[in-house]
Amino acid sequence: MVNLETILVAYNEIALKSPSVRKRLERLLMSNILHILKRKGFDDANATRGFGRIYVEGAPLDSAPTVANVFGVASSMPAMKTTTDYDSVQRLTVDVANQRIQDGQSFAVRPRVVGNHPFSSQDLAVKLGSAVLEPNSARGVHVNLSEPDVTLYVEVRDRNAYVYTRIIKGVGGLPYGSQGRLVSLFSGGIDSPAAAWMMMKRGAEVLPLFMDQRPHVGESYVERVKDALRGISDYIPTDELALYVAPIGDLMGRISESPNPKLRCVLCKRSMYRIAATFAAEQSAKGIVTGESLGQVASQTLDNLYVLDEAVSIPVLRPTIGFDKLEIEEVAKKIGTYGISAVSVDGCTVVPSKPSTRSRLEEVRKLEEELGLLDLCTEASQSITKVPV
Repeated sequence: MVNLETILVAYNEIALKSPSVRKRLERLLMSNILHILKRKGFDDANATRGFGRIYVEGAPLDSAPTVANVFGVASSMPAMKTTTDYDSVQRLTVDVANQRIQDGQSFAVRPRVVGNHPFSSQDLAVKLGSAVLEPNSARGVHVNLSEPDVTLYVEVRDRNAYVYTRIIKGVGGLPYGSQGRLVSLFSGGIDSPAAAWMMMKRGAEVLPLFMDQRPHVGESYVERVKDALRGISDYIPTDELALYVAPIGDLMGRISESPNPKLRCVLCKRSMYRIAATFAAEQSAKGIVTGESLGQVASQTLDNLYVLDEAVSIPVLRPTIGFDKLEIEEVAKKIGTYGISAVSVDGCTVVPSKPSTRSRLEEVRKLEEELGLLDLCTEASQSITKVPV
């Protein structure tokens, strides 16, 4: 049999679900993998399910890192495939060993046999280890079961066997879109892309909603948010990457007229929540995602978060709430948005010099009524546009 290239895909959390849910999540994961591979130009890729594994063929082995970055994948293994008879398994294992083990290097064989086969994992460990060692001992190749230079992984499953030497750690989580839809308050700063990515990792489809504050921010602010969205696009299995934009320049102008400047940030954030909640209802989304971190800035104190949440009735999810700034930056670096978001831009000119850290709900409500902010929020939510990125 001709040996075929196969990318093995392992998952963790999906395996804990009930049979019907597991089947649904496996199928969605396969669909997402193929979507992202085909977007990369691998149109011939296909995927099949097995017990505890997904098998991807028709894509080169060097696309395994791309597969590993699909939400729900615990690891991907670029492997060679053969039949399950012992002679074929041994021949492929020795072939791979000859290609990967250099003179003087050590190796170990780690077999795993799943299902009914005429040999056990231990049988393979002994026999395959000898088969690799004997023809290669003259060039200094030796066995080291503790810290080998090369590990030969052998999996025998159903009617096929697979041999590989690399395990690429996956991003983990749940398949994108499996847990419903959320709206992200997406500013393009360090925090919001990280928060959106974290909820995507938990299986949520996330709609990025940008509050366009022009003329109270500069053009560089707007360009940064587009770049940040492109920065996480490789994780999103969709053909149409788009940013939703709500124009809130007039709203910000009205907030700047507040007789209590210290409350401008709270008034602004509550308005953003309301616009996002209206948009969420229109898009059948079940919550809002923000990148807030407890105590990081004035509007994110516990007192102010309490006042902010009162503005809407749907859940506000804050995956970064317990992270400090350095921890959020580490997430941003991991997903590739830190360099984009850390660029200096022309920020909001409405921010007061001394924002309130302990706003009072009654005073905030009174100001909202005096300034007519609820009507302006309605106007902004009715003017949201979808912008291709």
